[in-house]
Amino acid sequence: MENSLEESKFKDPFDELLDSNTKLRKMNIAKQTVRVPYNIDSSVENSSYIEIMGSNHENEPDSSKEMYCPSDSISTPCDKRLGAALFNCGLSPITRLNLEGFEASSDKCPDTKDANSNVYLKIPFLNINASPNKCSNFGKRRLSKSNKMDTVVHPSIVLKPGKWRKSLNNFIRTKITEITFSKKVARSSICQDRKSLVLKGEQKFEDKFEEEVLKYCDQCIPLPFIAAYEQHKLLNTKKIGEGAYGEVFRCSKYQKGLEKHVSNIVLKVIPLEGSIEINGEKQKTFSQILPEIIITKKMSNLQRNKTNSTDGFVNIHKVSLVKGKYPQHLIKLWEKYDEEKGSENDHPKLFGDNQLFVVLELKFGGSDMANFQFLNSEQSYYALQQIILALAVGEEEYQFEHRDLHLGNILIEYTNRKHIIFTLKNRNLTVLSRGVKMTIIDYTLSRITINNCCYFNDLSSDEELFQATGDYQYDVYRMMRKELKNNWSSFSPKTNILWLSYVIVKLLDSVKYKSINTKVHRMYIDKIKELQNIIMTFESATHCVNHLFNLNQNVNQKSIERAHPFGTNSLLDR
Repeated sequence: MENSLEESKFKDPFDELLDSNTKLRKMNIAKQTVRVPYNIDSSVENSSYIEIMGSNHENEPDSSKEMYCPSDSISTPCDKRLGAALFNCGLSPITRLNLEGFEASSDKCPDTKDANSNVYLKIPFLNINASPNKCSNFGKRRLSKSNKMDTVVHPSIVLKPGKWRKSLNNFIRTKITEITFSKKVARSSICQDRKSLVLKGEQKFEDKFEEEVLKYCDQCIPLPFIAAYEQHKLLNTKKIGEGAYGEVFRCSKYQKGLEKHVSNIVLKVIPLEGSIEINGEKQKTFSQILPEIIITKKMSNLQRNKTNSTDGFVNIHKVSLVKGKYPQHLIKLWEKYDEEKGSENDHPKLFGDNQLFVVLELKFGGSDMANFQFLNSEQSYYALQQIILALAVGEEEYQFEHRDLHLGNILIEYTNRKHIIFTLKNRNLTVLSRGVKMTIIDYTLSRITINNCCYFNDLSSDEELFQATGDYQYDVYRMMRKELKNNWSSFSPKTNILWLSYVIVKLLDSVKYKSINTKVHRMYIDKIKELQNIIMTFESATHCVNHLFNLNQNVNQKSIERAHPFGTNSLLDR
């Protein structure tokens, strides 16, 4: 056995990396070149590059570098300029990244515009004992001693379509788990905290946000959670959804004064003012939940407005402020949902006796568009008309922009009503229902003006959202930022058009249809495509409605009303 090799000689390089006794520093990983994988999920076809002046290191000469800017890239897959051998992975293409905490490569990178070029990135040894403060600067701009701007560019964040907040929180949790430091790493080093809804204009609330919330709840003090929502008061209760904000339950409830009439409602339970983080986010405060309550009530009341009227926004029955532990019967429903579908939220058992919740009781609006199956494209075409008209009514009455109208925020239910009637600037407008009724929900990112007071969500520094890829939805956020010039308080109804363009794209390539091999389906697919070709030429949903209904034509209104018994203008024949 004297001639046998040492045990270490049998180890391949990967085994050596796993060996705790391996002398990594002597291996000098920093000098090894590693091929950078591309992926098809985030388009290099539409990626852009920015010129950065300066260097991350004092001992390197100042130079001008081109760097990949993922925040301006388009998520639509494209392989026109990519090589044949592509890696199918969940990361965006990483090219020429100049990241703080990493050594810069002295080698010149190949021209990434050449499809057949091999792109290389030198990866140094990462010191896990580095100060957390060092990492907190990751992704930020700073001035070097030469007073020239250095820029550190984030790689793209690939999120699922729909409820991006949940997907983003999962991404953050994953990254925090993957990165281990000798000291605790603050969440802000991975991702900035979400900006809150802020008030602009009148400052009438001052520090009385809790009083205002109680006022909208018609309460003087918070109610006991368990007593307010006892099991016998709720019929056929089940959990139907969740979000970073909290839990959603569906139930039937006797209407007050009408014991024989049962209405289907949705309970949106939102934890409030607590010190512990829930579902990866800080709990909302009274100042943050108040605008959401006001917007929901105002949009719900549009169905009773005479000048601009629609029932296309979710109807709110009641708002309650409650206190205490989660009711046991709701906990069981949460656990059942977790067993059947898997919950991504924290278990509600962690809430204590002093925890506050706002409970929004909303009318059940059906299934979201992402999970709904249309009969054919004729049905989806008239559903689209309802969405356009609802947005137009909101624009005219409250300078409303939804700003987050993905398929998860559009609910669809079956209806026996043959026509859906809207009122826009005192004109009655009617569309065929074709058996479906649309409802718009979730005003978390919405912008609205009420009594000279502007409510909006300031996303000006919310970089992680604008770096997201994976669906056209995330391109719309970047398009909104460009349209608003990053001033999120300004009124620009063009953002509603951007989201309508998104909905049209989804109607053509994502939503489910039952009957696709019919003449009617093909005909209305062509109609949707015709609208797609012109949708971006409109400046607002109201502008789009004017075109669809020919409202700009000088016609005799009374003669039209006699010709159209359902209203001033109609899309029945369109």
